[in-house]
Amino acid sequence: MAYQKSDHFDGEKFHNPGMSGNKSMLQVLKWKMTSTVTPWPATLENTSKPEVANQLKEGEISTTFINHATHLIQLKGVNIITDPVFSERVSPFTWIGPKRVRRPGIELKDLPKIDVVLISHNHYDHMDEESIRELAKKFDPTFVVPLGNERLIKEMGAKKVIEMDWWQTAELPEKNSVTLVPAQHWSRRTMFDTNKALWGGFVVKAADQRQIYFAGDTGYGALFKDIKGKLGPMDVAILPIGAYEPRWFMKEQHMNPEEAVQAHLDLESKFTLGTHFGTFPLTDEGIDEPVKALAEAIKKMQVDATRFVAPNVGETHFMPAKNSK
Repeated sequence: MAYQKSDHFDGEKFHNPGMSGNKSMLQVLKWKMTSTVTPWPATLENTSKPEVANQLKEGEISTTFINHATHLIQLKGVNIITDPVFSERVSPFTWIGPKRVRRPGIELKDLPKIDVVLISHNHYDHMDEESIRELAKKFDPTFVVPLGNERLIKEMGAKKVIEMDWWQTAELPEKNSVTLVPAQHWSRRTMFDTNKALWGGFVVKAADQRQIYFAGDTGYGALFKDIKGKLGPMDVAILPIGAYEPRWFMKEQHMNPEEAVQAHLDLESKFTLGTHFGTFPLTDEGIDEPVKALAEAIKKMQVDATRFVAPNVGETHFMPAKNSK
């Protein structure tokens, strides 16, 4: 499908406005050859149990951290899941690639009915074919994806797909809506399709006008102030805090915890959850480093520690309606 040229699409490929292209293979080799990886444990047990809501009243919000960048967001009349990944590995192969060190906080078979699936981009740790096939078969939900991803998602079994460009909005059940917003990242499934599909984050607007922002994968940039400027402050933000080392290689595409705290401030978020950490060893930092670095950044930047938390896998956070006492 042909897409209209824009500040992030040149007619052939998508790009981040005002930024140079992706890292070269030489830079990738340099990273791999000079890497000082902190080993992860082979397995870990989850310590939190999810509290999945059966029925929410208007204005109530429930979020459960399932694993990696997978969150269950529950509003009145609609259950939303972000970047669902339930497979053992995040790789094009089942026998090699980053392997999970812990089970999901909710197994796919135990999920409540899923109405909407938000896919931020096509990397294997965010667009997991096995999980998408199972969700499509079990729930027949609506999949919401950035430009260039509809064909692939349908090949994975999805029947209802909404494909959007940055700043476009789609209606969801029960007077909720979702807007695709910019992210500073890139895309690739094979050696031949780099940046042929768009990436992004999502802002879900509830019926009572409260807003929940899921960033997907992104580096830090002016985009957070742009999102706040166009859509207003966020009531809940879900921001990545992992997969950021080494900085010379990862900085443009992955925030570190200190940058995530600055993004929290830029968004004027009332409550922020960390994501994209603690399940798959993708980069050089150790499994505990994102949480420790987040605590240090919160203290350094004098942010209320109750307003930006790194959830346990399986942990649920509930926000009452605005008018509740």
